[in-house]
Amino acid sequence: MPLAKCSETLQAVAPPMPACATWNSSDTASSRQQRLLFLKLPMRISVIIPTCKRPQAIESCLDALAEQTLPPGSFQVIVVDDGSVPPLSLDRSRWATKFELKLIRQPNTGPAGARNRGVAEARGEFLAFTDDDCLPMPTWLEKLVAALREHPEALVGGSTFNGLKNDLFAETSQLILEMVYEHFNRDPANSYFFASNNIAVRRDRYLASGGFDADFDSPAAEDREFCDRWRMQSRSLIWEKVARIEHRHAQSLSGFIRLHWRYGQGAFLYQSKRKERASGTMAEDLGFHRSLPRAVWVALSDHSLGRRLQLLSALMLWQLANAMGFLWVAGRQLVSRK
Repeated sequence: MPLAKCSETLQAVAPPMPACATWNSSDTASSRQQRLLFLKLPMRISVIIPTCKRPQAIESCLDALAEQTLPPGSFQVIVVDDGSVPPLSLDRSRWATKFELKLIRQPNTGPAGARNRGVAEARGEFLAFTDDDCLPMPTWLEKLVAALREHPEALVGGSTFNGLKNDLFAETSQLILEMVYEHFNRDPANSYFFASNNIAVRRDRYLASGGFDADFDSPAAEDREFCDRWRMQSRSLIWEKVARIEHRHAQSLSGFIRLHWRYGQGAFLYQSKRKERASGTMAEDLGFHRSLPRAVWVALSDHSLGRRLQLLSALMLWQLANAMGFLWVAGRQLVSRK
């Protein structure tokens, strides 16, 4: 769905004034004055964060953004509360001396639609996207902006590391991401895919691309579709490895299986859209899966035998859950056509 149409639809179902209130009763007079000052400054970058039912995580993310090396007031943060129950509440005065904070509330659309809603409200020349379970490193925005100034037509992606070393499934998810990046982004100046929790782009280029596809109504493959469409428009992807975030997504066994089942479902929609617009086939993905045995062997070589067995078991679960999610949607499609 194009960004403009998505924004119009969301505004029709979500009252704009409560969603975008400039301050609330918890704000102090000094924080209000600080925010009014920020509104007069030229805004360089808007950070957009979709969130749902993670109030503590989003506060930690905002604390990390308050430590950015960019000057205070040179960026704004837009948090899109995507249908949390109860609705998210943030004390803006906590970050008032660092950045302008805007909280938008809307019915749940999924992160793709939430990001588009955030872009519609953004004032920045540049856009940066992260997630509520991520902690950007202090130089994150500085590195992204520098890369965009050097490559104004590009989609810039950063690097992610796992902040939960003792969480088997968080470590496995990080391992998967690293193998994906090593396979698809061998040439950082001509990359193929970036996860949506660490990307940046000029706002006008994002609008021209059409934004995220809101047909992806859950966090699954919307970033793959966006990167694929970006490449199809003859636009480049640049991997700026030093723009780093810490990912802190605790996962249980059942949560890990559900996550990758959902990714498999999203993969089916992604492949369907690629087929419709003739932007590629599954051959690229199958090449990645064929390369996995060697990639896994290399990735696990530094671990103890016991940890290798644990990670290997989790990787097998990943493959199984992903395939079953894909096949489940494919089967339902076949049944519906009969």
